[in-house]
Amino acid sequence: MAPKAKAVPNTISATSQQSRFHAETLDTSLEIDLKGVTISIGERELIVASHLRLKDGIRYGLVGRNGSGKSTLLTAIADKLIPGLSPSIRILLLSQVEDSARATENLGDGESVNVLEHVVKGDKQRQAAVEEFQVLTKAVESTSLRETQRIVYGLRLEKRRHELREAKKVASRRSGARGKEARLEEIKAEENLKKAEALLDEVDTAEIEPEIMNQALEMLQDVQVTLELLETSSTEARAATILSGLGFTKEMMDGPYTSLSGGWRSRCSLATSLLVQSDVLLLDEPSNFLDLEAIIWLEGFLSSESRTLLLISHDQDFLNNVVEETIILRNKKLEYFEGTPAAFEANERKERKRITGAQEVLDKKREHIEKSIQQGIASAKKTGDDNRQRMVKSRQKKLDERWGAETSAKGTRFKLNRDMAGYHLTNRAEIETAAGEPRVKINIDSPEKLRTLGDLIHFDAVEYRFPKAKTAFLEDMTFTINQGGRCAFVGANGQGKSTIAKLIMGTLKPTKGNIVRHPLLKIGYFSQHSVEELSGPLTRAESDDPVTALSYFMEYFAAKGETVVEQDARKCLGSFGLQGKIASDAPLSQLSGGQKVRLAIALIVYIPPPLLLLDEVTTHVDLPTIQALALALKTFTGAIIVITHDRWFSRVVIEGESLRHAAQDDEASDDSSDEEYDAAAAPGTTYRVGGGKLKLMEKGMAQYVAFVERKLARKKRDDAKT
Repeated sequence: MAPKAKAVPNTISATSQQSRFHAETLDTSLEIDLKGVTISIGERELIVASHLRLKDGIRYGLVGRNGSGKSTLLTAIADKLIPGLSPSIRILLLSQVEDSARATENLGDGESVNVLEHVVKGDKQRQAAVEEFQVLTKAVESTSLRETQRIVYGLRLEKRRHELREAKKVASRRSGARGKEARLEEIKAEENLKKAEALLDEVDTAEIEPEIMNQALEMLQDVQVTLELLETSSTEARAATILSGLGFTKEMMDGPYTSLSGGWRSRCSLATSLLVQSDVLLLDEPSNFLDLEAIIWLEGFLSSESRTLLLISHDQDFLNNVVEETIILRNKKLEYFEGTPAAFEANERKERKRITGAQEVLDKKREHIEKSIQQGIASAKKTGDDNRQRMVKSRQKKLDERWGAETSAKGTRFKLNRDMAGYHLTNRAEIETAAGEPRVKINIDSPEKLRTLGDLIHFDAVEYRFPKAKTAFLEDMTFTINQGGRCAFVGANGQGKSTIAKLIMGTLKPTKGNIVRHPLLKIGYFSQHSVEELSGPLTRAESDDPVTALSYFMEYFAAKGETVVEQDARKCLGSFGLQGKIASDAPLSQLSGGQKVRLAIALIVYIPPPLLLLDEVTTHVDLPTIQALALALKTFTGAIIVITHDRWFSRVVIEGESLRHAAQDDEASDDSSDEEYDAAAAPGTTYRVGGGKLKLMEKGMAQYVAFVERKLARKKRDDAKT
């Protein structure tokens, strides 16, 4: 075991078992197989003594609660912080939170670099090889040997600088004996750099090396081989195909990268990660900012990949359609399951049911034996029967020493000498309960019934036109949301779903048509910017205390003239998993994206409104929380409008699909019935927004998915023809 480095706040440290004979030391292996992996941030351990195993060419889904360390694990793998990772494995990470420096790198002449060029230049290895090829071609074609020598020396200097940068990275991550070796390599790289700098400085006065032209030719041949391996000739075509799949039009590809919004820049980063060749691809929430058309295209692209894939995603359908095996991060351990996350959950429920049934049978049997022992004792005292006394002692001994599981871990009949070899306190093992995490629970109270009848919202031939626009952006929109109704708006990004939400809220006014609202209507609105708006104190101007979830909650309602008792505020926040010190002590800025989403929802449901309008509410939230939110919304008696690309969430919340197959436990709560668990309002309606129109999807989300799949199939056929 490598010595553990002293923890530094917010710094990732990693250790693993080291063996000179272990497979991870082989540079030729494309598999990752490390035992005893421990990963920490500062003093906080996220993963402890776990086996990290990624088989070559397998697509893995990584699941776990928010804050359990999933993204940190991906970073540790990508940066090769874990001792034993082969230096020859090419690992590429697409981070969930895009670094602004990464977003603007390789811009060249600023706006002169178009989107396609930006993505192609994101392949740093290819870009470096192309530039080296151009320089070496100039060196070989030069009539001056001194110029050739200057170019060769310059390329060698760049290589030495790269070697020093890599050596410094390695040295900064290691400690103890391995750190000392890394530091020696860094010193050696520094010396090589100084020699290369000296040769280039003296190139004008130094003698011409006799073999300098041959050296340049050899370097040129090497870089040509590299370019062939990188399939450089087809890079732009592949990049264009990927960008098209992610929703970019030809005009957008040819347009300046700097004109793109943050969401489209994130798609560019995803395109680059899909384009660049690697042995292991790590994707952290790649479906964020993607519409369903791009998500389904990405499913097909990733499913056809031959490289190893490790994927984090909150979109359950996306995850289950792509991955082959599941890695579960819980209780600081990595567990493996050969199947999709959905299959893993089903297996967990089946195993819990089996264990519960076995324990119930065992408890009944124990109760019967204890009763017979009491009867035997009474009978023995009454009759003085020695045989009866021996029977009582035998049964008591069985309870004391041989009570427990009657089958082995393999399901065979229990045998003491085979299944419990070694020293144990009893001769039988207890029935092991599943080591699952407690189910996430979210409670959303239903609103009081409105005193008057009538629809909540009615759009009558509504049109919306942006100021100074010649044509309408949305037109002839007619739909109704009744009390307790359900409605989903789906469609590609930029087609007007959020604009419809703003029309419903009244922040935008229709150009034509009428919008009729119930006179008592109040709307709880979760927008795509709700989390961003949780940025600071609402009423305190002079306080230096950090803003917490609790203080923000109370100030939010104080600003609205509502008096909230702290105990009630804590109860509401606690129902969304923001309990104790997380609510009252943790600064708001340090909460995770998922925790901020929970706070934003708590703000709009504390006083339950007759209508919830939820625009992309599942973004940045982990799977258990999404499942808990869906269950809470199923039992909500008010009306719900959902704008989402999450197929599973829409089917459950809007169409009333059963949650049982996706829930974490067999029961919604200890005392709930199946009817309560699957309780829901009548199935709602789904509308596709596209081309400025609304189209009713009579078969719900399934019809919209089929529409998208047909569109992608036509697009693929058209691309094949051209």
